[in-house]
Amino acid sequence: MKFQTVRDLLSEKELEAIQAAPLISTGRFPTWYPIFSSDRRPVDYLSNEAVARICSEGDVGWLGLLAPRLCRMDDPEEASAALAELRTYGAFLEAGFKVRPIPVKDDSTPDFEVDAGDGPVIVEVFAKHQDESEITLWEEIEAGKTPEGVERRSAKVNGGEIRTVISERRPGGAPDPAKPNDSVQANLISRMCGAKGKEDQFPSDGPSLLWIDLRSFGAWPEAVKLEQCVPLVSGHHGLTSGALWYAFYGWKDAPIFEEDFPLHERVVKMGHNGRFRLEGKKKSKLSGVILALPEGLVLLENPWANHALPDQARRFAERLPWFNLGHSVCNWSPGDAETLAETGRRQIEAMKTWRETLDPP
Repeated sequence: MKFQTVRDLLSEKELEAIQAAPLISTGRFPTWYPIFSSDRRPVDYLSNEAVARICSEGDVGWLGLLAPRLCRMDDPEEASAALAELRTYGAFLEAGFKVRPIPVKDDSTPDFEVDAGDGPVIVEVFAKHQDESEITLWEEIEAGKTPEGVERRSAKVNGGEIRTVISERRPGGAPDPAKPNDSVQANLISRMCGAKGKEDQFPSDGPSLLWIDLRSFGAWPEAVKLEQCVPLVSGHHGLTSGALWYAFYGWKDAPIFEEDFPLHERVVKMGHNGRFRLEGKKKSKLSGVILALPEGLVLLENPWANHALPDQARRFAERLPWFNLGHSVCNWSPGDAETLAETGRRQIEAMKTWRETLDPP
């Protein structure tokens, strides 16, 4: 049997259930998009292309095992996770890696072993979803409630009525006003830093990668842009910290900037070290992390890893679909990743000093 798209993996009954599925907090049921959308997003093309590529490599059995997860109507997040694994498998094949799915034994089993010709790398895929509080907020709004911070309006127009609901969405979780140093960016940093934080899926004796898929991160995943992978973003009304950069290279008490107005940004302190700066028993096993965003992929390497990414694996990673070289932090030459991490730290500290100088308390 030759599969070409996600549709080919499912029965007519399953397709009908997906098409008729009710709306969820992020829009349609995740598998609906690559099958039925007339305005397919780039990520939907990747999902369909992955099916054809994996099939051409002869791994029809893996696709067959994936199919039931794509139509878990009671668990949309599981369907999103299955799509993320599908795209990851296809992406590594496209980049020239040999890919071996790892049979599941328990919750600590990673997803893939990939090899670019200079040794295996273990890969765990994690589809990052919005905070539970955001799902609750959406459900309350859909039920006709008006939670705090939500505004409802209605207007009579030509014999009809237009109803509008205005709410702020924070897929990383809303800040707690009673919690010191809490902010939108601080919450996003913390959630990303803690992704698969126990690291049970990763070996202690070899290189590994965590692939974090953010393409189903809330109702508007496109809001998390590639610029979140740099230390600081310069906006019209001041600086904003790059949450994805801080999640892995930030440090305890690092100033987290949020755009307010020039030279007077909101600043809170980071409450913990970034993932790659953890030490002792908490030291990360990861060689790096791949962030799959709606507009591209980045590789952030761990400068202090016990097992660095093999050189050829790094070079092949640059061939992953929509890889963004400029926003990645990699050891193209020995020590580059640490140099870039420390340059980012100095930039952040310098901007904090200038803010204190030009806008003293």
